[in-house]
Amino acid sequence: MLDRGAGPDPTRAAGPGTARRSEPFTAPLEPSNLYGHLAATAVPGVEEWRHGVYRAVVPVGERSAVAEVGLPEGDVVPVALRLEDERDEAEVLGRVRRAFDLDLDPAAMADVLAADPALAPLVEAAPGRRAPGTLDPQAMVLRAVIGQQVSTAAARTHTARLVAAFGEPLAEPSGGLTHRFPTAAALVADPERVGEVLRMPATRIRTVLTVATALADGVVDLAADPVAVRTALLALPGVGPWTADTVLMRALHVDAFLPADLGVVQAAKRLGLPDAPRALAARAEAWRPYRTHAVQYLWATGVHAVNSLPV
Repeated sequence: MLDRGAGPDPTRAAGPGTARRSEPFTAPLEPSNLYGHLAATAVPGVEEWRHGVYRAVVPVGERSAVAEVGLPEGDVVPVALRLEDERDEAEVLGRVRRAFDLDLDPAAMADVLAADPALAPLVEAAPGRRAPGTLDPQAMVLRAVIGQQVSTAAARTHTARLVAAFGEPLAEPSGGLTHRFPTAAALVADPERVGEVLRMPATRIRTVLTVATALADGVVDLAADPVAVRTALLALPGVGPWTADTVLMRALHVDAFLPADLGVVQAAKRLGLPDAPRALAARAEAWRPYRTHAVQYLWATGVHAVNSLPV
């Protein structure tokens, strides 16, 4: 087990270092969909699952870090951070906690979701499901757009090509981690090459570039109120509710729902829930503020790599 250790010392001189922490959580924690999702959607070059550990490049301003997150051990999650500057530790640890939903109160979630008789058996069978987030919010916005209406595997392939072509190489590659995720500005600067690299329909490429431009220009500001972020995204051509709410769920770590998502609709049919998106969204109002977690429970009723611990 990694030592819990003391927090970062803000008076310490800047410089590289490795921090090992044991991040606490309130049990229970169901790891299958949490680690399964992050591993199954990992983009080569910036993320990987290696020897039972999720590893990812974390951009912090102009600097980069590498975060390594292992499976839960008792009531803590082991974390190792490789930092270019030790002063980035608190920021990166905060992102790890959000990405792995470590601040969830599972009892409060269960009280809300299990009040619905359709969800109660799911909550009882797998208490403490978490909602996987991201260590790189801006990247997740672009990934959500690239992932529209394609399979998980196809989204990884498209995005990996983008990383290899536009990502900044790490000064010191680590295992399969070789690049930072491309910045929105880097994509906007060479739109023709983006089209060549992505090999997607022209309308999809235009949407990627439109969203990248909005991020680069601050039209979509991830530091703004989530409602404002959603509104700004929906105002962009080619961006619909699924993409905007995926950004809220995974990049901003706030309550959202995906009533038209195929996996959610299929689960609703299996459980006897309304499967028409508008009716399902109305039913989900009672699941606030844990609709994001309800999505995880619904997805987990199907067979998909995102629902299983990686091997």
